[in-house]
Amino acid sequence: MLAVMGRVPPPKQTPGCLQTLLLSRMIAQILFVPLLLIGGAAACIVAVVYAATVHFTLAFAVLALTVAVLTAISRWEYIRVKRELPPDDDVDPADPRAR
Repeated sequence: MLAVMGRVPPPKQTPGCLQTLLLSRMIAQILFVPLLLIGGAAACIVAVVYAATVHFTLAFAVLALTVAVLTAISRWEYIRVKRELPPDDDVDPADPRAR
């Protein structure tokens, strides 16, 4: 009836609360990994200092464990990103430097 009279109701928009929750979740997903890395670095520093108060070789063991974990995470991330990237068309597969 309103369309006949020339008045069309405005389109329905999502409530502001729903948009706020959606944006909050997106920001939390983006910031999760960096905040996890910062928290892990702080925990590692505390663990190394505590281990150094117990015995200095224990501090080196904690550092070695930290380096091993970071190396494993970086290799896993490198493989994951490399798998998701599209292949280059300009690279010659016979070229050993292309690998």
